[in-house]
Amino acid sequence: MIKPRVRWPIDPRRTAIVVVDMQGVFCDPLGALYVPATAAIVAPIARLVEAGRRLSLPIIYLRHVVRGDGSDTGRMRDLYPNVDAILARDAADIDVVPALAPRPGDIVVDKLFYSGFHNTDLDTILRARDVDTIVVCGTVTNVCCETTIRDAVHREYKVVALADACAAMPYPDLGWGALSAEEVHRVSLTTIAYEFGEVTSTSDILARIADADQRPGAA
Repeated sequence: MIKPRVRWPIDPRRTAIVVVDMQGVFCDPLGALYVPATAAIVAPIARLVEAGRRLSLPIIYLRHVVRGDGSDTGRMRDLYPNVDAILARDAADIDVVPALAPRPGDIVVDKLFYSGFHNTDLDTILRARDVDTIVVCGTVTNVCCETTIRDAVHREYKVVALADACAAMPYPDLGWGALSAEEVHRVSLTTIAYEFGEVTSTSDILARIADADQRPGAA
C-alpha cells in the first residue's frame, strides 16, 4: 500500500466542505459544458454535505457565473467564445443541480474564473469561521477544483481532495494526443497528492470527521 505524503488531522470545528461548480451547465446532459463523469459524483457529494450539515460544518457551494454582457470574461472569452451566454447569471442551467441544491444555512460563492478564491470573498468567509482545512469536491478535477486547491494552499489552508467526488472531462488532441477523462483525473489527483495536499475517498473523510466529532472536547 502506498503511503500518502500527508494525512491531515481533522477537526470538525475548523473544517469546511467546498463543492465546486456542480451546476446544470456542467452536470445536466443537456448542459452546454456537460461533463459526463459528474453523474457518478452526485451521490458521494450528497452524502458528504448531508453529514457536514449534521455536524454543523460550513457547506460552501462555488458557482461559475458571469454578467453575460462581456464585461467580466476577459481571457476566458478568448478560449470559450460563447461563455457570456452559457454562464450568464440568468442562464437556465446556472444553478446547482437539484440533487445537491443548497439549503438554508449553506453558503453560495459566485466566481468569474476558475479559482474559488479569485476576486471572491471565500477567504473572508473561511477565516471568519476559523476554518483551516477544506474538503474539496466537484468539477472539473484539473481546472476549477485544482485551481481552487492551489490557491487555498497559497493561503495556508490544509486541503483534502476527494478522488471519488471530483470529475474530469476528456480533451481532444491539441498536439500531444487526446486524453480520456480518467487519464486527466488521475494525473490531476496525483499532482494534488504530491504537491498540494491530501487526496482520499469520501468514505474515509466522513469516517474521520465523525470520529473526530465524537472525541472528548470536540463539541
